Amino acid sequence: MKEFVRLTEENFVNQELQGYSGKILVFFSADWCPYCISFFNNWKEYGKVKNPLIADVTDADSDLWDDFQLSVVPSMAIFLDGKLEKLWNGSPMIGLTLYQIEEVNLFFSEL
Repeated sequence: MKEFVRLTEENFVNQELQGYSGKILVFFSADWCPYCISFFNNWKEYGKVKNPLIADVTDADSDLWDDFQLSVVPSMAIFLDGKLEKLWNGSPMIGLTLYQIEEVNLFFSEL
């Protein structure tokens, strides 16, 4: 996870990503999450989107939990010119799946 640019709640206003344009993939991840580690191992092998970002929600008090109605990490979102386009929530005890990685790969290939 260290090779990804890390975002904090300061990078967002409500559900808008500040300072980025175009198509951006953002992972919501926490350092304490074992499912995040598994997901990033899968992402390295199957993910095709260039330069995704990580929204760090390691702090349970981060506003991002409420702003994006996150209940599980990892979760991921696509932003188009800073506006939330699509959000994939992780599933409890699973996180994000290979199917969801393929969905996001397809979404980026179509835009």
